[in-house]
Amino acid sequence: MSFEPNLTIGECVVSYFLMMAVILAGGFIGQWWIAGFGLLFFLRGVTGFCAVKAMLSAQKA
Repeated sequence: MSFEPNLTIGECVVSYFLMMAVILAGGFIGQWWIAGFGLLFFLRGVTGFCAVKAMLSAQKA
């Protein structure tokens, strides 16, 4: 599995909005540990790499 970016710009933007939604939801309910899951979406959007997408495309090939 190569670690080259495999996300489109649109998917990176969606990752950003998911990150914000998770962090805001965690903040509103007072459970800040949930906001930590926003880090996963942040890293996915910044790097442009999704491990799940890479594994699924490797299985098809």
